[in-house]
Parts: sequence; C-alpha cells; structure tokens
Amino acid sequence: MKKSRPNRGTPRLWIAVSLLVGGILAYPATAEAQGTGGRITGVVTSSEGQPLPGVQVFLPDTRQGSLTEANGRYLILNVAPGTHRVQATRIGYGTQEQTVTVAAGAAATANFELQVEAARLDELVVTGYQTQRRSDITSAIATVDVEAIERETSSSVLQRLSGHVPGVTVEAGGSPGARSTVRIRGVSSFQNNNPLYIIDGTPVEESYANFLNPNDIETIQVLKDASAASIYGARASNGVVIITTKQGRRGAPQVSLDANFGVAAPVRGYDDFLMLSWRDYFEFERRRFVNAGQDFPDWFTALYGDPNNPTRPQYIYAAPGTVTGRDQWGRPIVDESRYSFPTNNANCCLIMPGSEGTNWWDEVFGTGQVRDVNLSVLGGGANERYNVGFGYFDQEGTAAFNRYQRGTVRVNTSFDVGRFTVGENFSVALEESYGGLAADNLGEGNIIGKNILSQPVIPVRDVAGNFASGKAVGLGNNTNPVKVAENGQNNRNRNNRIFGNAFARYAITDGLTANTSLGINAGEGSWRGYNPIFPENSEPTMVNSIFEGQYHFTTWTWNNTLNFQESFADRHNLSLLVGQEAIQGRDRTLSGSIANLVTTDINARYINTALADPGTRSVSSGGGTSALLSFFGKADYNFAERYYLSGTLRRDGSSRLGPTNRWGTFPAFSLGWRVSQEPFMANNALFSNLMLRASWGITGNQNIAAGRVVDWFGGSVGTSFYDIAGTGNRAVTGFRQTAIGNQNLRWEENESINLGIDAEFLGGSATLVVDVYQRDSDNLLFNPPLPATAGIAAAPIVNIGQMRNRGVDLGLGLRGTLANGIGWNVDLNGAHYRNEIVRIDGQREEFFGPVGTRTASSVTINRLGQPIGSFYGLRHAGIFQSQQEIDQLNAQARQKTGNPSAEFQRGAAPGRFRFEDVNGDGVVTAADRTIIGDPHPDFTAGLNLGLNWRNWDLSGSLFGTFGNQIFDVQKEFYVFSVFPTNVRRDLLTESAVVENGVVTNPNAKYPRLDRTDLFSQQPSSFYVEDGSYVRLRSLQIGYTVPQGRFAGFNNVRVYVRGENLFTITGYDGLDPSLPALEANAAGMDVRDQARGIDRGVYPSNRIISIGFGVGF
Repeated sequence: MKKSRPNRGTPRLWIAVSLLVGGILAYPATAEAQGTGGRITGVVTSSEGQPLPGVQVFLPDTRQGSLTEANGRYLILNVAPGTHRVQATRIGYGTQEQTVTVAAGAAATANFELQVEAARLDELVVTGYQTQRRSDITSAIATVDVEAIERETSSSVLQRLSGHVPGVTVEAGGSPGARSTVRIRGVSSFQNNNPLYIIDGTPVEESYANFLNPNDIETIQVLKDASAASIYGARASNGVVIITTKQGRRGAPQVSLDANFGVAAPVRGYDDFLMLSWRDYFEFERRRFVNAGQDFPDWFTALYGDPNNPTRPQYIYAAPGTVTGRDQWGRPIVDESRYSFPTNNANCCLIMPGSEGTNWWDEVFGTGQVRDVNLSVLGGGANERYNVGFGYFDQEGTAAFNRYQRGTVRVNTSFDVGRFTVGENFSVALEESYGGLAADNLGEGNIIGKNILSQPVIPVRDVAGNFASGKAVGLGNNTNPVKVAENGQNNRNRNNRIFGNAFARYAITDGLTANTSLGINAGEGSWRGYNPIFPENSEPTMVNSIFEGQYHFTTWTWNNTLNFQESFADRHNLSLLVGQEAIQGRDRTLSGSIANLVTTDINARYINTALADPGTRSVSSGGGTSALLSFFGKADYNFAERYYLSGTLRRDGSSRLGPTNRWGTFPAFSLGWRVSQEPFMANNALFSNLMLRASWGITGNQNIAAGRVVDWFGGSVGTSFYDIAGTGNRAVTGFRQTAIGNQNLRWEENESINLGIDAEFLGGSATLVVDVYQRDSDNLLFNPPLPATAGIAAAPIVNIGQMRNRGVDLGLGLRGTLANGIGWNVDLNGAHYRNEIVRIDGQREEFFGPVGTRTASSVTINRLGQPIGSFYGLRHAGIFQSQQEIDQLNAQARQKTGNPSAEFQRGAAPGRFRFEDVNGDGVVTAADRTIIGDPHPDFTAGLNLGLNWRNWDLSGSLFGTFGNQIFDVQKEFYVFSVFPTNVRRDLLTESAVVENGVVTNPNAKYPRLDRTDLFSQQPSSFYVEDGSYVRLRSLQIGYTVPQGRFAGFNNVRVYVRGENLFTITGYDGLDPSLPALEANAAGMDVRDQARGIDRGVYPSNRIISIGFGVGF
C-alpha cells in the first residue's frame, strides 16, 4: 500500500497561480496605445561598439525600466512628460547616467557606451557596525553572490552558502526545515562551533535561521579572520556572517511578485541496492546457516518450508489463538476469522501475511511539492524609503507525512528629518512542521535507521489492514517505518518569531555620525506528539503516551556607536569607530508527558489525569538568563589609497563565566599594500588592482549554558525521592547534586593570522583572491568525563585544550562578452584546511566521541596530533584466504608472544575479515585499534557558471568535496546483519566463497556469509569509505519578456530550474552529503565530534521547478 499525504490548500494555490499567469499572458500587448506618456529608447554598446544585451536601463526617480535585447536596444514606455535621469548598468561595466526630456506622445533617445570596470572596487561592504569600500578592506571578508543562491531551494539561507564562499562548509539533511551545520575555516573547539549571525545589526546564534526568508536578503558578508571578526569579540571565534535585508529606495512604488513551484524526489533510495524479494533474502539466510555448518532452525522452515524448495510464506506470523494446525515444515494453518487487534495482550491475536517483496523505501519515500511565493513593495520619496515583503514557503518532504510551512512579513523603513535618520527593520515569521528528521536526530528509532531496513518478506499491513512488522522469530525487532511516519503526522512543531531593530542616526557634522540601535530577537513555540502502542513488534510495546511542551525566549541588543571619517590633504584617509553594546537574554521551557491514554482520539490528547494514568504524568520546566556588556573601537587609515592600517579593540564581560574571569579583551590589527598604486606600476597593463594583506587578531567564545559557574541540584522519583516511612504510597522529596559548577570558567580564545592577496587583471574582467591562515584556539570550554568514583553529577565545564586549523582559501572570477553578444561569467572557489588537536588537559592524550554503535561504544576519538572526531577502529587487511595462511600467522603469534596457545586473531577462519596487527605484538586485539580516517575534506570547491544571450540566460552551479571520509554504520545492518534486517543485494555475488578451506574469489568485497562470524563485524576501516562527491547543485534557464509586451507589467521573467540533478561519487551508501548527527553534552553542542557518521540519512532532494517574476 502506497503512502498518502495530507494536502491542505494546495488546489486553491495552484488555481490562484494559474489565474495570475493566465491573466498576465492574456493581457493586451498594445501598451503604446494607452496613456499620453512618452517613450525613451536607445542602444547600449560596449567600448568596442558591440551591442550589449541584458543591460538594465531605468529611471531612478520613477523606477521604470527595461532590459536591452540582443541588438542592445531598449524601450521604456509610458514615461511622464518632463526631464528624467536615465541610468544604464550591467555587472562588470561602469554605470552611466544621462538626462533626457520627454514630450507627451513623443520618443526621446539616450544611447550609452559602457566601459568595463575593475570589479567592485567601490562596492560598499557591511563589516561590523559600519560599511567600508571593498577597496579599503585588509581583512578576509567574502561577499556572497545573492543572485546565485536565489537559484537554490531551501527553507534556510544557510544551506545555500555551500559552494559559494571559499572556506565555508555547510552540512544539512534533506528533511524540510532541516538544521544547518555551517563551519567557517574548519572546527576550532570541542563544542559549539556555529558562527555568529548578524541580521540587520542584531546578533543571532542558532543552526536553523528558518525564520529568515531567503528572498528578503539583499547582501551577505562572511568575516573569516579575526581581524574582521574581532569587532564582535566574545562571540566571533567561529567567524561571523552579516546579513542585510532589502531596503527601500526613492521612487514610485514598485511591486514585485516572484513564485516558484516544484516537485522533489530523493537523489537516491535504499531500493537501489537492498534486496527487494523474499527469495533473495531467503537465499542470504540459507547460505549463512549452511556456511556455519548449522541445521536449519524451526523458525526458518516455519517461514519458508523446504530449504531446498522454498515457497513464499503464506503467513510470517499468526498468534497462537489463530493457528488451527501446522504442515510438515511447521508452517501455520490459520483461521483468519480469529483475528483481533490486541488492546492488552500483545500475543493475541494478530495475523501477518508473507510479502512477495515489500519495497520499504518506496513505501516511505516518494515525491513532494515545493511552493515559494513572495510579494514585495518598495519605493519612497525625498525623505522616506520603504520595503515591505510577504513570503509563503511550503515544502512537502519526500518522506511520507512530512511537511514544513512558513509565512513571513518584513517591513523595513527609514525617514530623514533634517540631520536625523530614523527607521526600523522588523520581520515576523510563523512556522509549522511535522514528520521528517529536521533536527538530525538520526539513529535506529525513526523512519530511516534500521526501521527502513525491514526485510522484504514483511508486509506493510496485516490481514485486517493494521500495521504489520517482523514479529516472527528470526525477523528482528524493527518498527514499521510507515507506521512511524503516519503516526507522526499530528506531531506538530510550531515556532513564531519577531525579529529586527529600530535605529536612529544623527549626522553631527559631515564626517561625524552618531548611531543607536535597539534590536529584539523574540520567539515562542510549542511541540506535541503521540507514541502509539506497537503490539506488532517482536518486542511489543503496549503503553501509549503523549508529550508536549512550549518555550519562549527574548534577547535584547542595544548598541551605540560614533563614526568619524575624514580625508586630509587628499592623501590621508581616516575612519574611526567607537561603540558600546549590551545584550540580555532570557529563556524558559515547560514540558510534560502522560501515558496509558483512556482514548486515542486526537481531540483528547491533553496531559490531564482524567484522560490517562495519573501516576505516569511528568512535568518539568527550565530556563536561564545571560548578559553581555561590551565596549569596542576601530581605526582605519590609508595613505593615498596605497598603504593601509587597521586596528580593532573590544572588551566583553559575560555573565556565563566565573566572577573573576568575566572580562576579556580582543585586539586585532591588519595591514594592506595596494601595489598597483605604486609609481613603478604606472605602465602596468595587466593589473588594475593588486593588494597584499596581512592580519592578526584574537576572538572569543563563551557559548555554554547559563549558570554553569555554580553547582546544580535537582531530584526525581527513583533518584532522590524515597518512601522513607515504608508506607508504599508516599515519597519524601530529596535532592542531589546534578552538575558540578566551576567558578574559574574563562573565555575560549582564538588567535588568527591571515595573509592574503587581491588581484584584478585583464582589464577588470578577472579577479583572484587568495588567503592563507592559521587559527589557534586555546582554553577550550569542555566537560571531560569524570572517573566513576566522582559520583553521578555531570562533570564541570572547564577550560582545557588547544586546537589548530591551517588552511588556504581561494577565489577566481572571470567574465566577458563574446563577439556574438553572448555574455559569460565563471566563478571558481576552493578551500583546504587541516585540523589538529594540540592539547587536551596536559595529561590525557585522547578521549572518545559521543556516538556509539551496536558493536562499539564509540567510533570516533579525539587524539593529540589528529583531527577532531577521527574515526577509530581496527585496520582492515583483507580476507583470510586459507587455513594455511591462518596457521602461519598463529605460529608467528606464538613465537612473538611466547604463548604456545596464542592466536593471531580470535575467530580467524577462511573467508573472514583479517585485521592488521598495528602495534606489532603478534596478535590482533583491541589494542590494535587506531585512527582509520576522518570526516574533514582535503579540499572543497564551488563552480558557478553563467551565460546570457539576448533575452535568454543560463546558469549553473556545482559543488565538490574531496578527501573526506564516511563511517557507514549502516553496514552493521545491511552487510553484517548484526540485528536481523534487510541486506545488500550484492552480498549474494560479492561475498567470499570457500571450498576445501580456500577462498575461490580472493578479491571478494564481503566476508563469507556465516551466522557464527561475529568477528568480521568489528568496527574497522571496512566501514570507512571515501565520501568525495561532485554534485550539480543548480541548473537554470530563463527568459526575460521584452519590455512593453504586457502593458502594466515590467521585468517579466520565466524560468525552469533543476537542482541536484546528478552526483558523481564512489560512496556505496545512500547519500554522501551527510548532515552532522545531533549530539549534546551538558548543554553543549558536540556534533563536530561525530561528523561523517552515516546512521541512515534523509537524502538530499532532486527538485524540478518552474517559476516566474513580474513587476507592477
């Protein structure tokens, strides 16, 4: 039975869009016959006289405009009589402006000849409490091509940064609304490595940012080195991402509507490589018994009958009360009329038929619709500007009963009153989601994990239409993933956010400006869920329950700055900034649960003792408060735009740290030399700009739970509440220490050195940016585990350890126009870093990561001299080829150890995996476990391509990561069947075959199928695979309708887009693009100690969409 999806409002939305598009297309194209306005026309050419298509020609005062066609011509209609300014602009060329006079019913002519300009030298960049010309920046700051990231679909703009900024990596799953793991220049701490986000001047620290509509974004800057980021001091050790939303502009109101509609499907499914028929799975199990020399057990023949002539089971399970007899093989003869769904006794009276071959992937995953609609209004007069945006985003997951929806409203305004400017930037977002794996809580107990690896012989539903599972002996204890998905459709998560700031600016003099801004980041949300009974499981659960909770938080940010800018003698340029900032945040959470419900009616799901077992009710709450007070200053000087010097100093005080260590000082310096301005470069014909840069700085990190400087106490039933009097019905409350505080907590510090070069050459049509850096993080905040003798209280957070990242970022851009008028651009970026743990606590050399498997307590380790989160296990050395080989190794082991009964490797047998004796002691033991790989890439790269010809445009982007490795934990299930699950199809053809004690296929991929082989499955380098891949992230072709085709409409554009169309990889698992696992310790995010682990992933989405944009 295929899945069904709830569908709310979709038909009406499609009808509305169809009517809108139909109305646009049906609108009369005879605009010139309407009105009494005039026209402006002309031709735009390059300096070589070639016509330039795609040039934006517009009237800045009225916002009317047009794009030039292939012959360089443009036409602007319905222009009011009078004098108008006309501007022509195109990326890569200098903007030109003319003034023309238009008469009623007449045409005025304005021709333009655009010059290729050095790229973006005078572009203004937001760098922290101020803006600077790009040409004056001496730090490592990257600007994101917002137009390029708009060609990708996701709820969060963070996911779109991948491949567009050198040195920035992003990991996210395919679940709608999924969390993003953004890392800038690697990992600098054992915990909490998220960058700081500054949105319209207000700081945000989180991993989702779904509340921010990507369509509302105007610019994104990434501050990568300490010189750039130190202005944010305490929170900037992981880099800073500065986002500004779209602002208003002077001119007549301009309305824009943008809409995109698509269909998503997984990039790959488990059905590509798992067994899909009961017969294949039977053969897998049969060989395991035969090769182990075991007789077929009763449960095996009771399923398949004669092992030499098997048949599909008519029933895989029948409760004892429904069985009237058994055939010669023990297969049940069933009376289906005796079926009943159990309410109290899980053993009565289910009946489950055998399946010819259930495709569990296809039952859970399919396609989902994506809708993204945005409406904006911008404009303004002489003293006011506004930009208002409305957005609706709706993404159905490719998994059943999975959906994310968001509605946003943004209002940005500014008003000039004499020397004052006041305004605000506020947005409101409402989110709702259900199903999926947005929080990356990957593992066995969800729709992915081992559940989706149920065997093909198991049906989705039993004979009465209720959910089935592998209740029979030998079929494991998986939970039906379709049931998990369907029962989760009412497990709703809601988040509401108001975010923004109000600001004022006063121009004291022409060069001195005072600024103040009061920002708020406030949110509240709720979640609720239902856990049904699972009588169909082999380990049944007969207790249902509900849970729910709510939270709210508020963070206020108030900053005040003075900016001074002055030029002296036309050669000395000085900019000064001083400021103060205060931040206070509060949060509170309330949650509860109750079990053994009186009714499962969705309308009665309340934590109420009248509706469930009163004794199971559990309620808890928590919260915290924190504050940060800061003072900062920055000075920038340049001489003749040739020699640059910049210095920053910030001092922060944090309530999260110990009383004597709350204040930290964070300095930074940078130098720049614009070589291209030197006299000896005067006759240089190659470089239009050549800048050498050097910077040094210190940033901080205080991102731990509030209140960890003091001891925590708490209590609960079973831990500190006791029936002291022995009454049997009354417990006396008591308390115990739950966490150990540390009054000496102080700042993490990150010291960074950066050397860079900026070059523009070939007449400004080519750019090159290269940065080489080293980042040393010291006094890392972490909670290393305590010895068992220390008790059960959580370990204190302490300052331990040092970590180092060294790397290089590079970016290359090329653009130009061919003789036939085709414009093109190529942007390539790449990055490499090397992470190393330099010190832990001065005593220990290693500690394990937070994620274990069924065969190991942890598969990652943090070891001195190695990268954080390195994979740990035995080193796979192939397959034992013969008993003679094993005898020789055993003889050598006995000689080395002096033990006459020593064995080289416990459980060694022909066809089983052999592991390496790493320490050389002659035997393979746990002492031979070593570093067997790591998830950090050797190199990441992004390639963005663009072509435009006449009214057509074509763009594409690719992303690649190389040298990173993946630990595929799923091999425990689909290779070794550690827990009875479905397995890979190629086990029947690629496993070792042993005849007369010798392996006959020495290059076998897998060990011999053998139920007694519990040794080959040990964590080893066999689980580790190359995770490198190249993916076509986006390919889009668009057409801009010539101006004047539809009267009353302008800038009409339609496009078709494909995303994640293909992936080139050698990874055998589901999807090499893995999210980081959810992992926390003592309120700290420690996911970087468990990256690159595949425990089952919600795969990326392949999306095909159509869209349009239109202005009014």
